[in-house]
Amino acid sequence: MRFTDERAAIVAAAHRLAARGLTFGTGGNLSIRIDDAVVMTPSGCYLDSVTADQLVVVDLDGTVVEETPYVPTSELHIHLDVYKSTSARAVVHAHPVASIAVSNLTDELPVVHYTQSMLGGAIRVAPYAVFGSRELSDGVVAALADRTVALMRNHGSVGYGNTLESACDSIELLDWLARIHLQAPGGTVLDQAQVVEVLETATRRHYRAFRGGSDA
Repeated sequence: MRFTDERAAIVAAAHRLAARGLTFGTGGNLSIRIDDAVVMTPSGCYLDSVTADQLVVVDLDGTVVEETPYVPTSELHIHLDVYKSTSARAVVHAHPVASIAVSNLTDELPVVHYTQSMLGGAIRVAPYAVFGSRELSDGVVAALADRTVALMRNHGSVGYGNTLESACDSIELLDWLARIHLQAPGGTVLDQAQVVEVLETATRRHYRAFRGGSDA
């Protein structure tokens, strides 16, 4: 069985999402890209109990390249299209309750807390389309422009990163921000200039810390 380390990382991340209540039942899927191969969770699996041998390996066209009784996740298009349109090395799709609620109420999650700057600013909501469809994937890719996460109307959220850990972190942060928005509807929000200021401040402090100076 190839990609032992990547399979172990997917299983650990899948169990993490399930343990933290970011998915329900057979909802949610994860993948890692290794060159021209993608290892991903199978269709219909429970993330709290998925195992390494259940994972499916496909190429960037979606063709299964290793013999297995399992089939790829129904959201195969989303994973492959994100890899083709971004620098992603890992993609996570989940069904967090607060994220779904916000996706049903607005076209965009405004910047409700300064930490949202780490996600690029306001988060777009991809239009509803049936799961597994090309229309859904196209909407998600458009919503991800200049962002690493997006909401999916009446569905959930998707995020990507250089690692599964960073993608899961973004999914968790997005749902925390969604909970804030739900508890303070109509509250004050930050604009993009303030988002940029936060990022610049964080960059300066990181540089000072790296150079051995104070980051207070």
